Amino acid sequence: MFLKIFSFILISSLVHVSLYPLFAVDTYYNFPEVSIKGEATFEKKRKICVFPLRTSQKDPKFQYLSKGIPSVLVSELRTLEFIYVEYPHQEVIYHSFGKNPQYSMQELVDKKGEGIKRKKKEISSEADLEDLRKGKKSVSPSQDPRYVKVELKLLTEIKPPFAEDIYAHAAKYECDYSLTGDFAASESKLNVNIELFDVYEGKVQKFSEETSFIRAYQELTPLGERIRFALQGKETTLVQVEAQGLDSCLVYLDGIYLGKTPVTSKKFPIGKRELFVFKEGYFPYKQSVILEQGKTFYLDVKLVKIENTSFLSVKTVEEGADVFLGVTYLGKTPLEKVSIPAGANRLRVSKQGFVDAFRPVNAKPGENSIFEIQLREGKSEIYYPNKQYVFLDYSYKDFATYSLYGSLFFYASYLYLNVASRRAYEDSRSQINLVNATSIVNFYNGNTTNEFLGWYFYQTQLIEAAESKAQTLKHMAGTLPTENRRDRKLVGGPMVYGMGFMLLAAATFFWLGLDEESYDIGFLPYTPQGGAGNQQLPNGKSNLDSYSYIQYNYRF
Repeated sequence: MFLKIFSFILISSLVHVSLYPLFAVDTYYNFPEVSIKGEATFEKKRKICVFPLRTSQKDPKFQYLSKGIPSVLVSELRTLEFIYVEYPHQEVIYHSFGKNPQYSMQELVDKKGEGIKRKKKEISSEADLEDLRKGKKSVSPSQDPRYVKVELKLLTEIKPPFAEDIYAHAAKYECDYSLTGDFAASESKLNVNIELFDVYEGKVQKFSEETSFIRAYQELTPLGERIRFALQGKETTLVQVEAQGLDSCLVYLDGIYLGKTPVTSKKFPIGKRELFVFKEGYFPYKQSVILEQGKTFYLDVKLVKIENTSFLSVKTVEEGADVFLGVTYLGKTPLEKVSIPAGANRLRVSKQGFVDAFRPVNAKPGENSIFEIQLREGKSEIYYPNKQYVFLDYSYKDFATYSLYGSLFFYASYLYLNVASRRAYEDSRSQINLVNATSIVNFYNGNTTNEFLGWYFYQTQLIEAAESKAQTLKHMAGTLPTENRRDRKLVGGPMVYGMGFMLLAAATFFWLGLDEESYDIGFLPYTPQGGAGNQQLPNGKSNLDSYSYIQYNYRF
């Protein structure tokens, strides 16, 4: 009876010990009261693979069209930044759990993170997407998962595929759409048949075009437009944008460049879009617009000129040099306190017989930016393409690369000499018999004194020769600290010195090749306080001038 009572107490204690951590974790995290609303992430990108075209013609003079026609179609499709997919694929699905799921995991984290503002995800589930389809929600294309980015991949190095090979190629190259087909050419005309495969849906769309052979590439434009329209997946409408008579303003819709004002008869998919108009010297214009089916969109925007609130002074040793700020001509040197717009820009000083000089400008309101420049004699068109050249057609970067290759050569020699040093010992071991005192005594007892002395000196000579060869090879190689087991110090040798010299030369040539004028210098848009579409950030900067400020520091 006593044993039963003791066993019951022991088992109860063990059960308590085993279950207590579960109760503690459950109490800490309060799992029964936690509810998480499900959400999903949608696909961000689809790849369009363009393959060579098939042909039954054996005439070699037409074979180049197998790769040439796809290249032309790719050039027509490059303006296709996105496609519209009514039912995009869900990449990751987080299921709901709990009694009353109201917030997603990210919403709970944002709710608890006081003072931390994060970009809200408008569409985070299939239910949100359905509301978007029914018109209950409205978001910009950048937040709409139905607008999927497009990646074009031209694959001209493979054999033109047949229809039955498309899915195998799509799996190999990770294609969502595959574009292939066939052509037939003669001296007077060209017939092109294109097959557009939707790998996921298993659908095929076919297109045909007949052109003259001489102007085939130019006349393939309508074919490219039809393919682009089929991929866009949405109706298009005409877009016309002007800037109240102001020419050469850059016009963008959803980040896609449409052209310079006046923009006329440009087709674009219908829906809510973001219009952006920019011209140097003016505040950028940004507006959300709606493109409707069957209606031509026309807008005449008014750009506000940026007032000059900063100043610029430029002096050169050679007077009379032309000064440009961005693409705006300011005059000839010396310039004293010329009014310019505030912001990040680039300065160009040019004079006949001298190399153009470029300088970054970060003009601040009310301040005078002063530059004193000494021009180099020469020609810009010769200097800038060749300024990096050190010897003939080899630049600093070339010498830096070759120096790295040289260090690899010395390292390979270092490894070879170390292996050869060890091999010198290994090769001599098979010829040496007198390796310890016992073998020496046995050999002495079994032979005469002269035979013993002769054999002993011969064995000693073999050992000394092997040691001499091994040490010579080791001295030529040197020893790196990682392989020096004695004191982890560097032991010099020609190969080690060669490696160090080549690495130092590579770093030196790379440093000599760094030049701010070698970078791509261009105008960086800058919107002072109060510009159109300008939002204030906590640090006092605007969204546009902060972006420009980062680029400015990065480039120079």
